[in-house]
Amino acid sequence: QFRKYLAGRPQVSGTASQSIELNREFSFPLRDDQGLPTNAQIKYTITKAELTPSIVIKGQKATAVSGRTFLIISLKLENPTSSSLTIKTRDFVRLLPQGSTDRLAPDIHNDPTEIQAISTKLTRVGFPVDVSIKNFLLYIGEINGQKQEIPLDFTWIQWITQPEESVETSSKKSIHLYSNLIGAR
Repeated sequence: QFRKYLAGRPQVSGTASQSIELNREFSFPLRDDQGLPTNAQIKYTITKAELTPSIVIKGQKATAVSGRTFLIISLKLENPTSSSLTIKTRDFVRLLPQGSTDRLAPDIHNDPTEIQAISTKLTRVGFPVDVSIKNFLLYIGEINGQKQEIPLDFTWIQWITQPEESVETSSKKSIHLYSNLIGAR
C-alpha cells in the first residue's frame, strides 16, 4: 500500500545522488533596456532538484568537501521570440535550507545564459549545502517580484534507499513518514 502511495511522487535516482522530479513551469516577462516589461515572456521550468556529491564544471569533475554536497536545480528555458536572449538564471532562484533564515543565491551557474531564437536551453544552477540538511524551500521569481515557494524534502528518499529492514521497523517508519507527509500540507 505504501508503494502505491508513492506512485506519482518524486523518484529515486541512484544511491549516490537523490533527485526529485518537479516539472514546475513559470513565465517571466522579458524586459527592455530600461527594465520595463515587454509583451514577450520566457518560460522558466524547474525540471529536477538533485542532491549529489559531485558535479561537472567546465568539463572537470568537482567533488564536494567533507560534510558538504551539492543541490543542483535543473532548468529548461524556452525563448519564443525571433531574437537571441541572454539572462541570468541565478536571479530567479533563492534557496532557504531548513534551520536557516538566510536565502541563498546559486554559487554554481552558467550565467550569462544565452537562449537562441525560438529554442529551448537546458541548464542548471546549484548550491553547496551541508550534507545533513534534507529539507529546503526554493523561492522562484523575479528579483523585485512575487516569489513562489517549492518545498524540497529529501528525507523520505534517504529512507527508501536504505537497506532492507525488519517488517516491524519498516512499518513504524512508513507510519511516521506518512504522518510527516500529511502534516506538511
